[in-house]
Amino acid sequence: MKKLLIFWTLTILASAPVLGQQVPLQNHYFLTPYIYNPALAGSENHAIIYVNRRQQFANSQAPTNTSFTFNTPVASSGGFGFSFFNTSWDTASHSLAYVSFARVIPLSEDQFFHFGISGGFGQERVELKSINNPSIPGLQSAEENIMYADAQLGFAYRWKELQLGFSLPSMFSHQPVNLENPEENDFSKLDFDPFRGVLLSAGYMLPVNDMIELQPQLLYRVNKDSSNQWEVAAIAHFQKQFWAGAIFRQDYGAAGVVGLRIQDVASISYSMEFSGSQDYSPTHNNHEIQLGIRIGATRPPVKKGFKIIKEKQEGNPKPRFYYQPKRTSRSG
Repeated sequence: MKKLLIFWTLTILASAPVLGQQVPLQNHYFLTPYIYNPALAGSENHAIIYVNRRQQFANSQAPTNTSFTFNTPVASSGGFGFSFFNTSWDTASHSLAYVSFARVIPLSEDQFFHFGISGGFGQERVELKSINNPSIPGLQSAEENIMYADAQLGFAYRWKELQLGFSLPSMFSHQPVNLENPEENDFSKLDFDPFRGVLLSAGYMLPVNDMIELQPQLLYRVNKDSSNQWEVAAIAHFQKQFWAGAIFRQDYGAAGVVGLRIQDVASISYSMEFSGSQDYSPTHNNHEIQLGIRIGATRPPVKKGFKIIKEKQEGNPKPRFYYQPKRTSRSG
């Protein structure tokens, strides 16, 4: 009985649409482009922290997702990021942690190519002792941990207000758990399988008038282990300070989102996913809240033929950035 419980719990960890070896679904990716694509680390041209929490308050057995991301531009055309994700429910949890490095190449004055890579590890943990069922001998001490390495790869293309993305969210897969002979489990052995999941994205910022911008977004997930899935969103931004919109995810359902920016230093945004009858719809409404905190000065975007110079000013904690032409040849 104990082995059967472990088997089914780990099976759920491996197959649930909000878990697996993938970054959990989020509704605020339009604010946090780095969260799905390591190539976009530092693309916001300033350092920023995002903390996100997603859960069903009405259902204690439903998964709860928590994430923390930090990304910042570095040097003249690079980016650095760190991300942590945790999904937990009942007696199981799944965690992911990545460090990312990115590079942006200006193709022209308003065209840019980004590429980036992430490396990190994941952990799947089952604590059957939390079930507290005395009818199953030995259950009080039953626990299973799986740790594995992982990597991500991403590319993005920007032209004016258009942004296209391609990312591989998980490039390795670990071997399934051997419950009959646990001593034979070797979770350090990984299978290189970069195309087990592919994420395609497209977004555009469309000015409607001097006060309103409309941001349509499209995501398409290609999943080797489950069915493919598309997702669309339309977000209206008002004076770059407020936003409201709607999201629809195939086989999952709809969500609404609202938020505001506070003096260009912080932002807070809330989203609610509505319960429904589709294959993966939540049984109760899901609530997601995200807090963003901006750090330091804004660096100007990379410009073709120029490098960015950072200059510290006396008495001013924020540095000044300016362009300097790149030297193309040496004289003398």
